[in-house]
Amino acid sequence: MILNAALRSEVLIHSLCIWGAGSLIIGWGSVFAQLLPPASDDVKLRVTQQELDEDAAGRTEKVHAAALAKQFKVDPSVVEHLRTSKQGWGEIAIRLVVAQELTKTDPKTYPTMTEAMQKVGELRTQRMGWSAIGKELGLALGPVVSDVQRVRQEMRAEAKRAATEGVVTPERALERSQTEQASQSDRTEKTQRPKRPEKPQSP
Repeated sequence: MILNAALRSEVLIHSLCIWGAGSLIIGWGSVFAQLLPPASDDVKLRVTQQELDEDAAGRTEKVHAAALAKQFKVDPSVVEHLRTSKQGWGEIAIRLVVAQELTKTDPKTYPTMTEAMQKVGELRTQRMGWSAIGKELGLALGPVVSDVQRVRQEMRAEAKRAATEGVVTPERALERSQTEQASQSDRTEKTQRPKRPEKPQSP
């Protein structure tokens, strides 16, 4: 009995030590997480860019190009041209957002998306990152990040709608069947209805 009591006491002490050490590690982990600087806008853009590339999987090039062009009210050929230049979907979306911001902040220099897209393309050709491009053009990346993330959400919602358009749920099938039956019954009633006798012509 004395041995068992001593053993239980030792096990309890070890458990308390392990629990205390775990709590300490978790506590310090939270402290370190709070001390870490928040992700920069440039990092957020790169993450969203990768997500946009992944979201495009399973969709045809033409459909996705048209959907992305619709977001920015540009001709699908603009997006298709960038795709032929081996640009990813995320890269294209960010370029369009930056160009759109340029037309808003500097409409005299960039009155249309064509001029703005050309300028952004030139800077990207020089291998400039988005943070450097923002400084070069006098653009804050915060609104750009927000717009790119919004575009991603809208593109995902549009893809979901397109994927479910052709799906016939049980409710839709029942509704369609009832409509067809009602239409067929109406046609049958009309064919079986006796014709009215013609009125005799007056002399």
